[in-house]
Amino acid sequence: MTVTCACNRDDCVLCEGRLFNGLASDQVCRVRGLIASVSYPARAMLFHERAPADRLFILKSGCVKLTTALADGREQILRLALPGQMFGFESLNENSYPYNAYALTDVSACAVRHRDVTQILEKDPGVSLRMIHMLNGELERSRALIRDLGLKSATERMASFILSLVPLRRGASSDFALPLTRKEISEMLGLTVETISRAMTGFQRAGIVRASRGLIRILDEPRLQALAEGASARVDSSSPAWRSGATPPHEAKVIRYVRKTGTD
Repeated sequence: MTVTCACNRDDCVLCEGRLFNGLASDQVCRVRGLIASVSYPARAMLFHERAPADRLFILKSGCVKLTTALADGREQILRLALPGQMFGFESLNENSYPYNAYALTDVSACAVRHRDVTQILEKDPGVSLRMIHMLNGELERSRALIRDLGLKSATERMASFILSLVPLRRGASSDFALPLTRKEISEMLGLTVETISRAMTGFQRAGIVRASRGLIRILDEPRLQALAEGASARVDSSSPAWRSGATPPHEAKVIRYVRKTGTD
């Protein structure tokens, strides 16, 4: 349970059970005094790659694109930061940010200066452990993307990508933002724009997702999860497809649609 105190900053995502939950009341007041609430409009740059690094952020609302670029201007999307996730921590012991942070939507976040974070971690082992858990979560998301790029088919990559966008707090049962263009998604997943379009159309025709005007809703999360994991036979064990080891018809329909005009 979140501890309240005289500062009355109960809207801070850092204190809402994410990082500083469990501190004594006087500790909460001191920590909250170090936290800045920041907001940025859509298309604003939060910081540039190689810019002096002084703060880490935990996103409260919106979506932030983290990218890196080569000298010739080519850009690679590293990942998307969603509400409840942290970014800017990689530069905690560095002098500059290792990537660009760009607001895809209106954004609000909690920001803490690196030197203040270091002091907090040194003084409270519980906060240090929660920070480690959060960092492990970010590392696992990075490993998952590398695994997807190296091992998964186009259908599996696209299914995994959609699942990765599910808000941490709301779950998949409501509409959530699809903040990237299909070109950006193709660059992030190492696919062509045409393959992304075929996959999305296949998912919608199969009744797995619904997408319109920058929003998406997962209609059948188990089927989408099965596609993402390459375990398309994970259906009712009484079905002939399960017994024979064949791909179930609704999953096969998606895969055939994606492959229809090229390989995945």
